[in-house]
Amino acid sequence: MKQLLITIAAVVLVGCGESQPPEPPKARTPSISIHEAVIGGKIEIVKQHLDADTNLDVKGGFADGTPLIYAAAQGHKEIAELLIAKGVNVNAIDNGGNTPLDKANAHKHKKTAELLRKHGAKTSKELKAEAEKPELPTAKAPDISIYIATSTGNIEAVKQHLAAGTDVNEEVLGEVVPLHTAARYGHKEIAELLITKGADVNAKNNVGQTPLNLAIDEKHPQIADLLRKHGGKTGDELKAEGK
Repeated sequence: MKQLLITIAAVVLVGCGESQPPEPPKARTPSISIHEAVIGGKIEIVKQHLDADTNLDVKGGFADGTPLIYAAAQGHKEIAELLIAKGVNVNAIDNGGNTPLDKANAHKHKKTAELLRKHGAKTSKELKAEAEKPELPTAKAPDISIYIATSTGNIEAVKQHLAAGTDVNEEVLGEVVPLHTAARYGHKEIAELLITKGADVNAKNNVGQTPLNLAIDEKHPQIADLLRKHGGKTGDELKAEGK
């Protein structure tokens, strides 16, 4: 009798535990394929496929194309939007070498073609031309440093440095950046080039001078005006602002 009571108590305790909420049922894959649904413009069935995590880049159908290829061929723009929003390959190719954009263009579905272009779609000819395009040789930095180039006014050498990826805000000995030397020596065109490439107009040297300080001290008013135009300030002005 004692053993029976212990068993009953254990069952009651287990039954009093926290109940787990039932898992939501997984969406069922529709009976017709996503390719058939897209071709027929059956957007609700397409949505069911999306909920069921159907592979949206799977090839099939008469042209061995992806769902987006068929949506483009039929001009089903709303379905195409749904597929693109799910991250499908906008440049997939069917067994005839056609992309979705090829199909939209061939069947004169202008709005669908515009949608595809907006999301980076290209024609098969464009993809082929890109694949055959020769790689440009990597630019080499010139023999002279960017600081010598900026101080001597050698703008071609400066351009070569920028093309080769030289940091436009690289410091020499933790002090000056290229814009400092351009401002000091009055090379306005070089200063403009550096600024367009992201040079810090308010960089400070080891004594707190900015490019504007140097342009003013060396009496280069045009460069001072250029720096002011792009937010340049003196070291004292930055200090007053707490910078």
